[in-house]
Amino acid sequence: MQYHKLVRDRIPEIIEADGKICTWETISEGAYLQLLDEKLNEELAEYQESKSLEELADLLEVVQAVVRARGWTSEQLEQLRADKAARRGGFEKRILLTSVRKKEDYRYLLVMRDFLQASGKLYSTTFPQLVRQRQQGKVFSFREHLRGLLYAQLSAHTQWHRVAPKLPRVDELFFQYDEQAILARESSYFTEGLKQLSCASQCTNRQMKHLGENIEKLRKIAAEYSSLDAYVTSAPPEEIVRDLSAGPHKLYGIGPALAWEYLRNVGIDGVKPDIHVCRFLGADRMGESEQEQAAPDEAVAIVHKMSEQLHLPMVEIDSILWSYCASHYGEICTATPHCEACVVRGFCTRKEG
Repeated sequence: MQYHKLVRDRIPEIIEADGKICTWETISEGAYLQLLDEKLNEELAEYQESKSLEELADLLEVVQAVVRARGWTSEQLEQLRADKAARRGGFEKRILLTSVRKKEDYRYLLVMRDFLQASGKLYSTTFPQLVRQRQQGKVFSFREHLRGLLYAQLSAHTQWHRVAPKLPRVDELFFQYDEQAILARESSYFTEGLKQLSCASQCTNRQMKHLGENIEKLRKIAAEYSSLDAYVTSAPPEEIVRDLSAGPHKLYGIGPALAWEYLRNVGIDGVKPDIHVCRFLGADRMGESEQEQAAPDEAVAIVHKMSEQLHLPMVEIDSILWSYCASHYGEICTATPHCEACVVRGFCTRKEG
């Protein structure tokens, strides 16, 4: 049997003691180093297969041979190992590293914004203008609040690109948000009108049936606080959202996401923590949350930190995130993401494929 194999020093002696004949030669230093490196791979493969202590001992023997062959000493190797363990630790704690990114570095949002602007896919919202108007002292009327609430409801369970171009006709359908005129009509009038405009969703019938109830609640809030505008500015936005979605002033069909959308429609800076935003910030995408999808309150807190770091209003950050994910806009980080087209995939924690 023919071999071309680096063996231990006493192997020829052991073969001959077994009554066999072998041939062997002393190789050059260069060939020796090359075969030692191959031997490392061989012994590692054998250990990986058997997981035995004996194979691990063979691997250690080859490591020590490599050390000597390259002019080092076992003492140098051990000192280097000990120094590195002191600086960086060992492997006893079973730590699996899954991603690395500079802590709270949100500049990738600017890359996303530039991409969306260059491709004409950044949704142009009125939210920044509404926020500026409020900052400049604008007081929003009852009609504007009612419009903001209805716009928020229209954004539920639908693709906004279908609704946005028809908002002027929606305004006409709702009598420019004259609550008296709205209350004088049956709910079916508005349901059918929204269907004819192709602005209805699976929620529309229920929303319209409870529209009168929500208007009466808004009236009571306005009476209690002197105006709806005074109410929405009477506490931090997060508290108003909790009140409208689960508190004493809860409105029918309004959860945290739609409450935020309503507030944004009347110039309150914030983010609508919908599925696009929560999924994008989750552990399986950008990794800003440890959950697969960020919870609504958590998403709001994350976007608030982004706003402070980048000096951008939360409504603008929301527009970037939403546009990057939504159908008929960026369509990059969708439910089935298009990672190959993503301009910030280097920041993402998602494992492609």
